[in-house]
Amino acid sequence: MENRYKECLEVIVNPEASSGKGIKTWECVKSILDEKNAPYNVHILAAPGQATYVAARLTRELKEDCHILVIGGDGTLNETLNGIKDLEHTKLSCVRSGSGSDFALNMKIEKDVAKAVIHLLDEPEETEIDFGEVRADDYPPRRFLISCGVGYDADICKEVSESRVKKLFNRIGIGKLSYLFIGIKQIFTRKKTMALLYLDDKKPIRIRKLFFVVGMNHKYEGGGVPFCPDADPADGIMDVCLVKDMAKPLLLLAVAMVYSENHLRFKNINCYRCKSMYLAAMKPQQIHLDGETPYEARRIRWETKGKLRFVK
Repeated sequence: MENRYKECLEVIVNPEASSGKGIKTWECVKSILDEKNAPYNVHILAAPGQATYVAARLTRELKEDCHILVIGGDGTLNETLNGIKDLEHTKLSCVRSGSGSDFALNMKIEKDVAKAVIHLLDEPEETEIDFGEVRADDYPPRRFLISCGVGYDADICKEVSESRVKKLFNRIGIGKLSYLFIGIKQIFTRKKTMALLYLDDKKPIRIRKLFFVVGMNHKYEGGGVPFCPDADPADGIMDVCLVKDMAKPLLLLAVAMVYSENHLRFKNINCYRCKSMYLAAMKPQQIHLDGETPYEARRIRWETKGKLRFVK
């Protein structure tokens, strides 16, 4: 009987996603692909950053569409995005397999991995979504899919990636709480700096003490935190959340209220919308791109850069 699945999936697997649960997710996906006789090639990652090289090799000289399925967290998706050479002929998909999985949450990917894969194979839904690009100091440009933040949320991502707390929480199925736990700690330890923030061609916003600023294509980041509740991943506009200095008790209250999307009640927390923004800070600030923390910088430019074909 003729195989109904003509398209060959290129599956990128991060076996260490969610403290080792990535390989179990792949085993579930593989069983479904094999059962349905769906063609695929698998690429098991062996080191951080390898997804970028795999994606680059797969998409360098395309004559037809390449469909990449990522089994990993937001970091693996970010690495894959940064490797894609031919955006026009590349389609990207994912299942929920990371500890944060904010992108899957934002895109309403089915929580049940088996159901998500069956839907992808039998009832695929393709849409075009935005991605952004960041240029910081003298570093090469990098793309982001969900968000790019400077300051508090980046400090959280940096500490979470290095913390034993995340691994412990992942083992008992509460990995997202590591962001909240470390977020509370960072309120009391983060050092603030003076900065200027430019949104498109408007006059700069002068910030005496910057707590953090984030540009978002999607609503959720950092384990399901809706910093920009109205963010639309397909509107070509970046939503921005800026938090200036606040008393620590108010910051704690704001952290508690952000999950109910009531954090914008505070006068020192503001949301904006723009196509590009530029931050000039007095001191180097930690940067995160989709939860990855590659460097610190003083001069950072965000901009909406293009469209990505996503299939779920």
